Amino acid sequence: MSQQNIWEYLKRLLIAVGIIGLFVVLLLFAWAIIDVLLLIFLGLLLAVVLRTLAKPIARYTPLTAQWSLGVVLLVVVVVIGVGGWFFIPEVLSQSELFVQQLGVGSNQVQKFLAQYSWGQQLLEQVPGGDGQLPISNLLNQFVDAFTLTLEGLANVLFVAFIGIFLAVEPNLYRSGIVSLVPPQGRDRAQEVIAGVVHVLRAWLLGRVISMFAIGVVVAIGLTILNIPLALVLGIITGLLEFIPVVGPILSAVPAVIIAVSQGFMAAVYVAIFYLVVQQLEGNVLTPIVQQKTVSLPPAITLAAVLAMGALFGVLGALVATPLAAVIMALIKMLYVQDILGSPKGARGVSEAGRSPE
Repeated sequence: MSQQNIWEYLKRLLIAVGIIGLFVVLLLFAWAIIDVLLLIFLGLLLAVVLRTLAKPIARYTPLTAQWSLGVVLLVVVVVIGVGGWFFIPEVLSQSELFVQQLGVGSNQVQKFLAQYSWGQQLLEQVPGGDGQLPISNLLNQFVDAFTLTLEGLANVLFVAFIGIFLAVEPNLYRSGIVSLVPPQGRDRAQEVIAGVVHVLRAWLLGRVISMFAIGVVVAIGLTILNIPLALVLGIITGLLEFIPVVGPILSAVPAVIIAVSQGFMAAVYVAIFYLVVQQLEGNVLTPIVQQKTVSLPPAITLAAVLAMGALFGVLGALVATPLAAVIMALIKMLYVQDILGSPKGARGVSEAGRSPE
Protein backbone atom coordinates (compact mmCIF):
# COMPACT_ATOMS: atom_id res chain seq x y z
CA MET A 1 0.00 0.00 0.00
CA SER A 2 1.43 3.34 -1.05
CA GLN A 3 1.95 6.19 1.37
CA GLN A 4 -0.77 8.21 -0.38
CA ASN A 5 -3.28 5.39 0.10
CA ILE A 6 -2.32 5.12 3.77
CA TRP A 7 -2.91 8.82 4.32
CA GLU A 8 -6.22 8.58 2.46
CA TYR A 9 -7.27 5.64 4.63
CA LEU A 10 -6.29 7.46 7.84
CA LYS A 11 -8.16 10.54 6.69
CA ARG A 12 -11.36 8.55 6.14
CA LEU A 13 -10.89 6.76 9.45
CA LEU A 14 -10.52 10.05 11.32
CA ILE A 15 -13.63 11.43 9.62
CA ALA A 16 -15.61 8.32 10.56
CA VAL A 17 -14.38 8.46 14.16
CA GLY A 18 -15.21 12.16 14.32
CA ILE A 19 -18.75 11.57 13.03
CA ILE A 20 -19.33 8.74 15.50
CA GLY A 21 -17.91 10.83 18.34
CA LEU A 22 -20.12 13.78 17.41
CA PHE A 23 -23.15 11.47 17.29
CA VAL A 24 -22.34 10.08 20.75
CA VAL A 25 -21.88 13.61 22.14
CA LEU A 26 -25.23 14.66 20.69
CA LEU A 27 -26.91 11.62 22.23
CA LEU A 28 -25.40 12.36 25.64
CA PHE A 29 -26.44 16.00 25.37
CA ALA A 30 -29.99 15.01 24.38
CA TRP A 31 -30.17 12.64 27.35
CA ALA A 32 -28.95 15.39 29.69
CA ILE A 33 -31.74 17.73 28.56
CA ILE A 34 -34.40 15.07 27.96
CA ASP A 35 -36.94 16.83 30.20
CA VAL A 36 -36.62 19.98 28.10
CA LEU A 37 -37.02 17.96 24.90
CA LEU A 38 -40.17 16.31 26.25
CA LEU A 39 -41.58 19.72 27.15
CA ILE A 40 -40.78 20.93 23.64
CA PHE A 41 -42.68 17.93 22.28
CA LEU A 42 -45.67 18.92 24.43
CA GLY A 43 -45.33 22.41 22.95
CA LEU A 44 -45.44 20.84 19.50
CA LEU A 45 -48.69 19.08 20.44
CA LEU A 46 -50.12 22.41 21.59
CA ALA A 47 -49.04 24.05 18.33
CA VAL A 48 -50.82 21.33 16.36
CA VAL A 49 -53.99 21.96 18.39
CA LEU A 50 -53.85 25.71 17.80
CA ARG A 51 -53.18 25.36 14.06
CA THR A 52 -55.99 22.82 13.75
CA LEU A 53 -58.46 25.19 15.41
CA ALA A 54 -57.28 28.15 13.32
CA LYS A 55 -57.37 26.32 9.99
CA PRO A 56 -61.16 26.44 9.39
CA ILE A 57 -61.26 30.12 10.40
CA ALA A 58 -58.62 30.96 7.80
CA ARG A 59 -60.39 28.84 5.20
CA TYR A 60 -63.89 30.26 5.57
CA THR A 61 -63.09 33.87 6.49
CA PRO A 62 -60.91 36.61 4.93
CA LEU A 63 -58.53 36.43 7.90
CA THR A 64 -54.95 35.32 7.39
CA ALA A 65 -53.49 32.33 9.20
CA GLN A 66 -51.86 34.55 11.83
CA TRP A 67 -55.03 36.52 12.51
CA SER A 68 -57.03 33.28 12.67
CA LEU A 69 -54.57 32.00 15.23
CA GLY A 70 -55.01 35.23 17.19
CA VAL A 71 -58.78 34.67 17.21
CA VAL A 72 -58.26 31.14 18.52
CA LEU A 73 -55.95 32.35 21.28
CA LEU A 74 -58.43 35.07 22.27
CA VAL A 75 -61.30 32.57 22.39
CA VAL A 76 -59.18 30.16 24.46
CA VAL A 77 -58.30 32.91 26.94
CA VAL A 78 -61.94 34.03 27.23
CA VAL A 79 -63.19 30.45 27.67
CA ILE A 80 -60.57 29.73 30.32
CA GLY A 81 -61.34 32.99 32.11
CA VAL A 82 -65.12 32.62 32.07
CA GLY A 83 -64.97 28.91 32.83
CA GLY A 84 -62.53 29.52 35.66
CA TRP A 85 -64.72 32.26 37.14
CA PHE A 86 -67.74 29.94 37.40
CA PHE A 87 -66.13 26.51 37.57
CA ILE A 88 -62.91 26.70 39.59
CA PRO A 89 -64.54 27.73 42.92
CA GLU A 90 -66.82 24.70 42.74
CA VAL A 91 -63.93 22.39 41.87
CA LEU A 92 -61.79 23.79 44.69
CA SER A 93 -64.57 23.36 47.23
CA GLN A 94 -65.14 19.80 46.07
CA SER A 95 -61.40 19.17 46.09
CA GLU A 96 -61.27 19.91 49.81
CA LEU A 97 -64.07 17.42 50.36
CA PHE A 98 -62.21 15.05 48.05
CA VAL A 99 -59.19 15.01 50.36
CA GLN A 100 -61.42 14.53 53.41
CA GLN A 101 -63.41 11.72 51.80
CA LEU A 102 -60.20 10.08 50.65
CA GLY A 103 -58.95 10.10 54.25
CA VAL A 104 -62.21 8.58 55.49
CA GLY A 105 -62.06 5.92 52.80
CA SER A 106 -58.45 5.17 53.70
CA ASN A 107 -59.40 4.61 57.33
CA GLN A 108 -62.27 2.33 56.31
CA VAL A 109 -59.95 0.24 54.16
CA GLN A 110 -57.45 0.05 57.02
CA LYS A 111 -60.12 -1.15 59.49
CA PHE A 112 -61.37 -3.73 57.00
CA LEU A 113 -57.88 -5.14 56.38
CA ALA A 114 -57.02 -5.14 60.08
CA GLN A 115 -59.79 -7.71 60.71
CA TYR A 116 -57.85 -10.43 58.93
CA SER A 117 -54.39 -11.85 59.42
CA TRP A 118 -53.54 -11.53 55.75
CA GLY A 119 -54.74 -7.93 55.87
CA GLN A 120 -52.51 -7.18 58.85
CA GLN A 121 -49.55 -8.63 56.99
CA LEU A 122 -50.44 -6.50 53.99
CA LEU A 123 -50.59 -3.36 56.13
CA GLU A 124 -47.18 -4.17 57.58
CA GLN A 125 -45.77 -4.15 54.05
CA VAL A 126 -46.89 -0.56 53.59
CA PRO A 127 -43.93 1.88 53.59
CA GLY A 128 -43.26 2.78 57.21
CA GLY A 129 -44.24 -0.64 58.54
CA ASP A 130 -46.63 0.82 61.12
CA GLY A 131 -49.79 -0.61 59.63
CA GLN A 132 -51.09 2.78 58.50
CA LEU A 133 -52.25 3.52 54.98
CA PRO A 134 -50.45 6.68 53.80
CA ILE A 135 -52.95 7.39 51.02
CA SER A 136 -53.99 10.79 52.34
CA ASN A 137 -50.37 11.82 52.88
CA LEU A 138 -49.48 10.64 49.40
CA LEU A 139 -52.37 12.63 47.95
CA ASN A 140 -51.28 15.76 49.80
CA GLN A 141 -47.73 15.29 48.55
CA PHE A 142 -49.03 14.76 45.03
CA VAL A 143 -51.16 17.91 45.14
CA ASP A 144 -48.33 19.97 46.65
CA ALA A 145 -45.80 18.71 44.10
CA PHE A 146 -47.97 18.76 40.99
CA THR A 147 -50.17 21.87 41.20
CA LEU A 148 -49.13 25.32 42.37
CA THR A 149 -45.38 24.98 42.44
CA LEU A 150 -42.96 27.29 40.73
CA GLU A 151 -41.43 24.51 38.68
CA GLY A 152 -44.81 23.33 37.44
CA LEU A 153 -45.88 26.84 36.53
CA ALA A 154 -42.61 27.43 34.71
CA ASN A 155 -43.07 24.22 32.73
CA VAL A 156 -46.63 25.17 31.78
CA LEU A 157 -45.52 28.61 30.62
CA PHE A 158 -42.61 27.09 28.70
CA VAL A 159 -44.92 24.66 26.88
CA ALA A 160 -47.42 27.46 26.18
CA PHE A 161 -44.84 29.79 24.66
CA ILE A 162 -43.23 27.00 22.64
CA GLY A 163 -46.64 26.01 21.30
CA ILE A 164 -47.55 29.60 20.39
CA PHE A 165 -44.21 30.29 18.70
CA LEU A 166 -44.45 27.08 16.66
CA ALA A 167 -48.06 27.81 15.73
CA VAL A 168 -47.40 31.43 14.65
CA GLU A 169 -44.64 30.61 12.14
CA PRO A 170 -44.54 26.87 11.48
CA ASN A 171 -42.94 27.35 8.06
CA LEU A 172 -39.91 29.02 9.66
CA TYR A 173 -39.10 25.93 11.72
CA ARG A 174 -40.13 23.55 8.96
CA SER A 175 -37.77 25.28 6.51
CA GLY A 176 -34.96 25.07 9.04
CA ILE A 177 -35.40 21.30 9.35
CA VAL A 178 -35.74 20.78 5.61
CA SER A 179 -32.58 22.81 4.95
CA LEU A 180 -30.59 20.17 6.85
CA VAL A 181 -31.59 17.58 4.23
CA PRO A 182 -29.70 17.24 0.90
CA PRO A 183 -31.49 19.06 -1.95
CA GLN A 184 -32.65 15.86 -3.66
CA GLY A 185 -34.51 14.75 -0.54
CA ARG A 186 -36.18 17.99 0.49
CA ASP A 187 -39.50 17.29 -1.23
CA ARG A 188 -39.72 14.00 0.62
CA ALA A 189 -38.76 15.74 3.85
CA GLN A 190 -41.71 18.09 3.40
CA GLU A 191 -43.99 15.08 2.94
CA VAL A 192 -42.61 13.40 6.06
CA ILE A 193 -43.10 16.52 8.19
CA ALA A 194 -46.66 16.88 6.89
CA GLY A 195 -47.22 13.22 7.72
CA VAL A 196 -45.98 13.66 11.28
CA VAL A 197 -48.26 16.68 11.77
CA HIS A 198 -51.20 14.69 10.40
CA VAL A 199 -50.49 11.81 12.79
CA LEU A 200 -50.27 14.15 15.79
CA ARG A 201 -53.48 15.92 14.78
CA ALA A 202 -55.34 12.62 14.39
CA TRP A 203 -54.00 11.24 17.68
CA LEU A 204 -54.98 14.40 19.58
CA LEU A 205 -58.47 14.32 18.09
CA GLY A 206 -58.92 10.75 19.23
CA ARG A 207 -57.67 11.52 22.75
CA VAL A 208 -59.91 14.58 23.13
CA ILE A 209 -62.99 12.61 22.06
CA SER A 210 -62.17 9.78 24.47
CA MET A 211 -61.35 12.13 27.37
CA PHE A 212 -64.57 14.11 27.02
CA ALA A 213 -66.80 11.06 26.56
CA ILE A 214 -65.33 9.08 29.45
CA GLY A 215 -65.29 12.09 31.78
CA VAL A 216 -68.97 12.83 31.15
CA VAL A 217 -70.01 9.17 31.45
CA VAL A 218 -68.14 8.71 34.74
CA ALA A 219 -69.51 11.93 36.25
CA ILE A 220 -73.08 10.96 35.34
CA GLY A 221 -72.64 7.36 36.47
CA LEU A 222 -71.17 8.26 39.85
CA THR A 223 -73.96 10.78 40.36
CA ILE A 224 -76.55 8.06 39.74
CA LEU A 225 -74.71 5.83 42.24
CA ASN A 226 -74.85 8.68 44.81
CA ILE A 227 -71.05 8.79 45.15
CA PRO A 228 -69.74 12.10 46.57
CA LEU A 229 -67.62 14.39 44.40
CA ALA A 230 -68.81 12.88 41.12
CA LEU A 231 -67.81 16.03 39.25
CA VAL A 232 -64.20 16.00 40.51
CA LEU A 233 -63.89 12.26 39.92
CA GLY A 234 -65.23 12.70 36.38
CA ILE A 235 -62.66 15.42 35.70
CA ILE A 236 -59.87 13.25 37.09
CA THR A 237 -60.99 10.30 34.96
CA GLY A 238 -61.20 12.46 31.83
CA LEU A 239 -57.74 13.95 32.39
CA LEU A 240 -56.13 10.57 33.11
CA GLU A 241 -57.74 9.21 29.94
CA PHE A 242 -55.01 11.20 28.13
CA ILE A 243 -52.67 8.38 29.22
CA PRO A 244 -53.99 5.26 27.44
CA VAL A 245 -54.24 1.89 29.21
CA VAL A 246 -52.71 3.04 32.50
CA GLY A 247 -54.76 6.24 32.98
CA PRO A 248 -58.21 4.60 33.24
CA ILE A 249 -56.89 2.11 35.82
CA LEU A 250 -55.36 4.86 37.95
CA SER A 251 -58.56 6.92 37.81
CA ALA A 252 -60.57 4.11 39.42
CA VAL A 253 -58.45 4.10 42.60
CA PRO A 254 -59.64 7.38 44.20
CA ALA A 255 -63.25 6.66 43.18
CA VAL A 256 -63.24 3.26 44.88
CA ILE A 257 -61.55 4.64 48.01
CA ILE A 258 -64.12 7.44 48.32
CA ALA A 259 -66.93 4.96 47.74
CA VAL A 260 -65.66 2.90 50.70
CA SER A 261 -66.74 5.75 52.98
CA GLN A 262 -70.30 5.12 51.75
CA GLY A 263 -70.13 1.40 52.48
CA PHE A 264 -68.47 -1.73 51.19
CA MET A 265 -71.16 -2.47 48.60
CA ALA A 266 -70.90 1.08 47.25
CA ALA A 267 -67.21 0.47 46.59
CA VAL A 268 -68.06 -2.80 44.84
CA TYR A 269 -70.63 -1.04 42.63
CA VAL A 270 -68.13 1.70 41.74
CA ALA A 271 -65.44 -0.86 40.90
CA ILE A 272 -67.88 -2.74 38.65
CA PHE A 273 -68.98 0.53 37.06
CA TYR A 274 -65.38 1.52 36.24
CA LEU A 275 -64.70 -1.97 34.90
CA VAL A 276 -67.72 -1.74 32.57
CA VAL A 277 -66.74 1.78 31.44
CA GLN A 278 -63.18 0.68 30.71
CA GLN A 279 -64.38 -2.35 28.74
CA LEU A 280 -66.76 -0.20 26.69
CA GLU A 281 -64.01 2.35 26.15
CA GLY A 282 -61.49 -0.27 25.07
CA ASN A 283 -63.80 -2.41 22.93
CA VAL A 284 -66.33 0.08 21.56
CA LEU A 285 -65.28 3.74 21.83
CA THR A 286 -61.57 3.38 21.06
CA PRO A 287 -62.00 1.19 17.92
CA ILE A 288 -64.63 3.60 16.56
CA VAL A 289 -62.41 6.62 17.22
CA GLN A 290 -59.32 4.91 15.81
CA GLN A 291 -61.13 4.20 12.53
CA LYS A 292 -60.99 7.95 11.90
CA THR A 293 -57.72 8.75 13.66
CA VAL A 294 -54.50 6.84 14.40
CA SER A 295 -54.49 3.17 15.36
CA LEU A 296 -51.68 2.07 17.68
CA PRO A 297 -51.32 -1.63 18.58
CA PRO A 298 -52.25 -2.12 22.26
CA ALA A 299 -48.94 -3.84 23.04
CA ILE A 300 -46.94 -0.90 21.69
CA THR A 301 -49.15 1.56 23.56
CA LEU A 302 -48.74 -0.25 26.88
CA ALA A 303 -44.98 -0.75 26.41
CA ALA A 304 -44.48 2.90 25.50
CA VAL A 305 -46.43 4.20 28.51
CA LEU A 306 -44.72 1.90 31.00
CA ALA A 307 -41.22 2.44 29.60
CA MET A 308 -41.47 6.23 29.33
CA GLY A 309 -43.17 6.45 32.71
CA ALA A 310 -40.44 4.38 34.36
CA LEU A 311 -37.67 6.43 32.73
CA PHE A 312 -39.05 9.97 32.93
CA GLY A 313 -41.99 9.87 35.35
CA VAL A 314 -45.31 11.64 34.72
CA LEU A 315 -43.90 13.74 31.88
CA GLY A 316 -42.69 10.62 30.07
CA ALA A 317 -46.05 8.90 30.44
CA LEU A 318 -47.83 11.98 29.02
CA VAL A 319 -45.83 12.02 25.79
CA ALA A 320 -45.38 8.26 25.42
CA THR A 321 -48.23 7.45 23.03
CA PRO A 322 -48.00 10.49 20.71
CA LEU A 323 -44.24 9.96 20.55
CA ALA A 324 -44.82 6.28 19.72
CA ALA A 325 -47.27 7.31 17.00
CA VAL A 326 -44.69 9.68 15.50
CA ILE A 327 -41.96 7.03 15.60
CA MET A 328 -44.24 4.50 13.90
CA ALA A 329 -45.11 7.06 11.23
CA LEU A 330 -41.42 7.79 10.60
CA ILE A 331 -40.60 4.08 10.38
CA LYS A 332 -43.39 3.49 7.87
CA MET A 333 -42.54 6.50 5.71
CA LEU A 334 -38.74 6.45 5.83
CA TYR A 335 -38.05 2.72 6.13
CA VAL A 336 -41.05 0.71 4.94
CA GLN A 337 -41.87 3.01 2.04
CA ASP A 338 -38.56 4.59 1.03
CA ILE A 339 -36.13 1.73 1.73
CA LEU A 340 -38.29 -1.38 1.37
CA GLY A 341 -40.34 0.17 -1.41
CA SER A 342 -43.83 -0.52 -0.05
CA PRO A 343 -46.66 1.44 -1.70
CA LYS A 344 -47.51 4.78 -0.11
CA GLY A 345 -51.24 4.30 -0.35
CA ALA A 346 -51.39 1.69 2.39
CA ARG A 347 -53.92 2.35 5.13
CA GLY A 348 -52.71 3.82 8.42
CA VAL A 349 -50.15 6.38 9.29
CA SER A 350 -48.50 5.83 5.92
CA GLU A 351 -51.32 7.91 4.42
CA ALA A 352 -50.21 10.81 6.53
CA GLY A 353 -47.72 12.03 3.99
CA ARG A 354 -50.50 13.15 1.67
CA SER A 355 -52.06 15.46 4.25
CA PRO A 356 -50.58 18.94 4.02
CA GLU A 357 -50.24 21.26 6.98
